[in-house]
Amino acid sequence: MFLRLVPVGNIPKDILEATKAELENYLMIKCRIMSKLDVPKESFNRWRRQYNAEIILETLSKTSEAKFIDKSIPTLMITNHDIYYGGLNFVFGLEDPSKGSAIVSIARLRPEFYDEKSDPNVLKERTVKEVIHEMGHYLGLEHCFDTKCVMSFSPSVSDVDEKKRKFCDNCRIKLLSKGKNVRG
Repeated sequence: MFLRLVPVGNIPKDILEATKAELENYLMIKCRIMSKLDVPKESFNRWRRQYNAEIILETLSKTSEAKFIDKSIPTLMITNHDIYYGGLNFVFGLEDPSKGSAIVSIARLRPEFYDEKSDPNVLKERTVKEVIHEMGHYLGLEHCFDTKCVMSFSPSVSDVDEKKRKFCDNCRIKLLSKGKNVRG
């Protein structure tokens, strides 16, 4: 499997490289880091002061279709903008199987968002967990009830910190039954 990794906004290079490495090593998905795209202006909700993840996926998937030759290759976008979906206050990420795309926001994964000291290692760890989570959805997994599983629903950053960056045994079995294999 191949994946396009697209920065939307200014994403630190080490975050992109850590994400790429984890996807290739753990999920065995070959990645290519693409050129940066700007967040669509129409996705900004000025009352919420956030960006609508659905509009970002919709707009950029159309852009992606024009820019990229092979439309069957999924696209994972990473943004530094705070995103929301539907009636939720915020989301760390969102996946849209119909477009073959997903987005993960690092805005609320940053320790400084919570008035804590900046920590690049914490940001990398949280980002990798959320990227694996969204790719798990792409591969057909639902949310898991095991709070340690990377597929558990994370309504807060403490939930992200609590879970591991790996699938639980049940989720691994589900992936194997779908013909997908993971390391570790």
